[in-house]
Amino acid sequence: MTLWVLSSAEKSKIVVMTIKDRMKQPLSIAELHIKDSYKGPRPHKIRLLTGKNEEFIPPQQFIELLRSANRIMLTEGGNPANEVAFLEMLKAFQLSADRVKICKHCWLNKRFNFVNSKSIKYHDELICEDCAKEELLRSIRSADTPYGEKSVDFLEKVLHKTRDLDRTIRMLSPERLDPEFTRYDTIRTKPYESTVRVNNLPLAKKFKELLLQKSETLLPVQALSVEAGLLEGKNQFVVSATATGKTLIGEMAGIQNLLDKKGKMLYLVPLVALANQKYDQFTERYSKLGIITSIKIGAILIKTSQRVKMHTSPNADIIVGTYEGVDHMLRSGNADFLGKIGTVVIDEVHMLEDQERGHRLDGLIGRLRYAAPEAQFIYLSATVAKPEAYAKKLGAQLILYDHRPVPLDRHLLFCQDDEKSKLISQLAKEEYSMLSSKKHRGQTIVFTNSRRNCHKLAGALSIQASPYHAGLSQYERKKVETMFAKGELPVIVTTAALAAGVDFPASQVIFESLAMGIDWISVQEFLQMSGRAGRPDYHDRGIVVLMPVPGKSYSSSQSDTEEEVAIKLLQGEMLSAGVEYGEAEQLEEVLASVAVTSSVQDLRKIHSLMFGGFDLDKLVSRLQSYRFLEKKGNKVTPTLFGKIIAAHFLPVSKAFLIRDAVLAENSPIKIVTNLEFFDAAYFKYSNQIGSSLHVNMPSRVFQGAALDIVFDGDSLSQLDQKIRALMLNFASDFLTCTCRDSPYCGCAEQKFSENILRLRMEGLDPTQIIKILEGKYGISAYQGDVFGYLDGAVRNLDAVELIARVHSKKGVSEEAKKLKKKVQG
Repeated sequence: MTLWVLSSAEKSKIVVMTIKDRMKQPLSIAELHIKDSYKGPRPHKIRLLTGKNEEFIPPQQFIELLRSANRIMLTEGGNPANEVAFLEMLKAFQLSADRVKICKHCWLNKRFNFVNSKSIKYHDELICEDCAKEELLRSIRSADTPYGEKSVDFLEKVLHKTRDLDRTIRMLSPERLDPEFTRYDTIRTKPYESTVRVNNLPLAKKFKELLLQKSETLLPVQALSVEAGLLEGKNQFVVSATATGKTLIGEMAGIQNLLDKKGKMLYLVPLVALANQKYDQFTERYSKLGIITSIKIGAILIKTSQRVKMHTSPNADIIVGTYEGVDHMLRSGNADFLGKIGTVVIDEVHMLEDQERGHRLDGLIGRLRYAAPEAQFIYLSATVAKPEAYAKKLGAQLILYDHRPVPLDRHLLFCQDDEKSKLISQLAKEEYSMLSSKKHRGQTIVFTNSRRNCHKLAGALSIQASPYHAGLSQYERKKVETMFAKGELPVIVTTAALAAGVDFPASQVIFESLAMGIDWISVQEFLQMSGRAGRPDYHDRGIVVLMPVPGKSYSSSQSDTEEEVAIKLLQGEMLSAGVEYGEAEQLEEVLASVAVTSSVQDLRKIHSLMFGGFDLDKLVSRLQSYRFLEKKGNKVTPTLFGKIIAAHFLPVSKAFLIRDAVLAENSPIKIVTNLEFFDAAYFKYSNQIGSSLHVNMPSRVFQGAALDIVFDGDSLSQLDQKIRALMLNFASDFLTCTCRDSPYCGCAEQKFSENILRLRMEGLDPTQIIKILEGKYGISAYQGDVFGYLDGAVRNLDAVELIARVHSKKGVSEEAKKLKKKVQG
């Protein structure tokens, strides 16, 4: 048995702990009072503090205890006079004491623990880790916010890492920003000296000179690609972080193949916004080489004065397009219009795993590989869970570079919703005040979960900020892109939906929300979005800030809270969702592929190149029974009906709806508004309505609870006169059907959508349409959404016209044609 005696000198007494076998809980605690005698300081009274009854120990027994101890210790920082008396008393009995540092919090709680330089700092002193954890838990419990288990674990890890309790507790009070204690980790870059010089590349002289204007050497991933045979025509799948230079890999192959007369370059992206940006970049960069760039984005454009004029002919050297834009040409049987293809670059190829659009990208890749077998295919992605499997299926060599071009600091900042605008403003101002070594100001992208929040948050910041999302018009988006690219705009607030989109040169990315709509973002999406922070040609480092609200969730079905999701995202590994889709999507892809070949054998070849699993015989038989295609021996051809369905990207169910409506001779405007509602409408005064009625009023017009409130006469009577008049206009124009399920029968949405088309037919552009909706109904919408709806209506009217013609419904066909022209403008 090891026995220690620990003493601490207070003003009028010495507190003594007896410690057995180094245990933190003492065997006993006593108060020692020393008296001066003619022989010097001697023990006078020794009162036991442990036990139920007050008990005194005889002085001689106490001395025996001291003599039997393996070690006598005296804490530092006690009362000086009493310390001297205690040490002199020990000396008289030929004893001595070691000076030790102990945890004062343990001592106050009648426990024992040493502290040293590695202990936890707290209020200008050192305490043990156990006490620090207790204090941290006490602070967490006393906070107004419920912190989940994972958050507590994370904060304990921060404590262990920083050895500073004050700084850890300050994470619960984010108004005092300190990057040293909010930093979760740093993703470091790998130093790399490129040995591949642009001058030594086998490129055309004028192209080489253009590249040398930017750099004399290639970036690491570019060097790896060239060394692996990029300029020898090898197909490649390049996986590398955002801003590592992937795009130039595709450009080097495409431009050189073009100059070598091997054929034009297709550069395919998932979003119209990204296609627009690439079109501008390529037009500016390569027109100097006499190269013409055009764009294919799939939509039949609505004519307005705000539309940006672009070259759209397929007779160009570079065709930049969305996946659907180029696939439309293949599905329409116009593959030959593309001409000779030398290079196909497919950006953001991980979109194959997208639940809604993945099957179309899969089909497009298969059809292009079949239609352009001699072309060089370059696939690009920043985030893929199983790159080796992807590369094998795509028939491409994997080029994997998993280092960032600049270091990335990732910060975790717990806060409340009402604190966010102030904190974001502070972070954005600090970043914008910084100049990198490349003389660029720091700019910030803020991701939020909805378009409405983009506008709300941008307006709430005390630094210049602009909203940016797909609901804006092309003209509005272009204006924001230009200002940001020039460094004139400190902040853009955007949605997670544009994470794979426009290449903004931001140094800082802030996650105001970790959701997309009401669903948590995935690890893959998070990595894609956070990868936007820090560009090597602009910045020295990137910053990512997550701002989770402890205890928050976006729907009752979510078990995790936002701060727990934040930690999962920071720690998480990507999971592959796989490229799988159902029979309806498989039918669409088989029918689309019949547009590029009439051979069953070639059809099998196309679908063997795809990720999806196809029972081709069964699917062809099903399409035959639907009369979408005809099969004679080894030959398949689409029927006229089938051609229309394939070219218009119509799912089988929608095709039958149109056919049945045409045969019933329904009016085309009714057909298209029943096919697709305009539901991106918002009550402008939803907050005021909610306050007046003491309810949570949804801002979206066609959300059940919102229609309930407008449908209820008693509710309307409680509203402000102006708002009541707007709501009554809405109810009288759109909520007058006699359906049993009214207002949830769909009639309101159909009538509202028809109203938008009729306003367009009167010659109004989307801006004017929105103005009328606001003035008459108090309903607002985004220009981009109105543009998108009108574009979709034109496509559907085109399908109605053609299907009506096939089924000899001349009146419906002519009416659809006239309506289409009026909507186009």
